[in-house]
Amino acid sequence: MQLSERAAYISGLIEGLELDPKDKQTKIFKLIAELLCDMAEEIRDLEQSYDDVCDQVDGISEDLAGVEDLLNNEDYEGGLHYSKSGSDSDLQYETTCPNCETVINIGEEVLNAGTIKCPGCGEILEFDYEEDELDDESEEE
Repeated sequence: MQLSERAAYISGLIEGLELDPKDKQTKIFKLIAELLCDMAEEIRDLEQSYDDVCDQVDGISEDLAGVEDLLNNEDYEGGLHYSKSGSDSDLQYETTCPNCETVINIGEEVLNAGTIKCPGCGEILEFDYEEDELDDESEEE
């Protein structure tokens, strides 16, 4: 039996006793029965909220797993990966052509130009980035 059903059953038992409505004990029993019904309803609402939160957490977990897979996948298409070689003026970025999967190393000049022709297939690759994004990546390294 559910909590709400049990609380209703107890309320019914109290009503069935046909106690004197003016008696103090009767008032107490009725208040206790009302409290039990209210508590059962609150618990039911909390259980529903808990189930909703669990569903949301499962969704977030699945999304996060997808992001982790994407970040750990070396064949990530179109992504720029920061690598530093030599001095700050020798910053290099790496991307993978989404068409032929050729790994291409590019410098800041090419990145600033916004496009490069893939040496593997000849497809034109476009880069759209914010200067702040690259600064953030270099600070993390």
